Amino acid sequence: MKNDYSWDIIKRFSGNDQDCFNFQDVVSEYADADRTYLSKVLSAMVGKGMLIKLSRNLYHIVPSSEDAYTYIPDWHLVAKYLMKGREYYIGYYSAMQIHGLITQPCLKEIIVTNRQVIPSKRKVRNIEFQFVTHKTSRFFGFNNTWINQHEKVMVSDVEKTIVDAVTKPHLCGGMIEIGKAIYETRSKISFDTLLSYFHKNESQAAIKRYLFVCDLINIEWTIHHERLLQKTGSSFSLFDTTGPDQGKKNSRFRLKINIDTDSIKNAIFT
Repeated sequence: MKNDYSWDIIKRFSGNDQDCFNFQDVVSEYADADRTYLSKVLSAMVGKGMLIKLSRNLYHIVPSSEDAYTYIPDWHLVAKYLMKGREYYIGYYSAMQIHGLITQPCLKEIIVTNRQVIPSKRKVRNIEFQFVTHKTSRFFGFNNTWINQHEKVMVSDVEKTIVDAVTKPHLCGGMIEIGKAIYETRSKISFDTLLSYFHKNESQAAIKRYLFVCDLINIEWTIHHERLLQKTGSSFSLFDTTGPDQGKKNSRFRLKINIDTDSIKNAIFT
């Protein structure tokens, strides 16, 4: 039977629609087998290109139609597999991609957690998975979202994606990409939800960046925007955290404008 373990593992897990499994799953399936031997079998299967190793003790079956040495499952599903049993959501630039707000995805998946993951970055093939820790008060605004006809993963909703983006622009490609996302979602978001999220988020800098962009691209200014503006404090914040710590100060929004804002308008309107 030992000689049949490799293909039996493939048949048993794929037959249960479980393309991803961990070492303990294998141990449970083959309770009478030696754990050390099973570990060697899995290692050999990785070497033969039957499996790829996503992380310590976590494996994914390589479809027979794929090149074993370049194949990687859907990045969003890998995030789900890596976070099995833990609370998480796919956020920032990765969430913008899922919501159709960007056209140039980068080779990175950003996963938000409420408990620190060490190391905070790891690579699967050439894809970097970055884990961003949010304190409990900022860990909200996500739900189980379809990414294809068969699979769901936890993703920040559109409103939380915008709030997260203006909180940490460097995790979303900068304010040009975020400006486009704000414009694209202007008629899709619930402003009440957005306001609630900004209050829970407790970042004055995020509010300033959002309001500045709304004003810049002529999104209808309402009493709600004006009230939000009153909560921005007196200190100056950097507009784009991907840019240098310099620039002209905008006294209305209390921002240090450190990029060419025409580039935002050009990206949207041209």
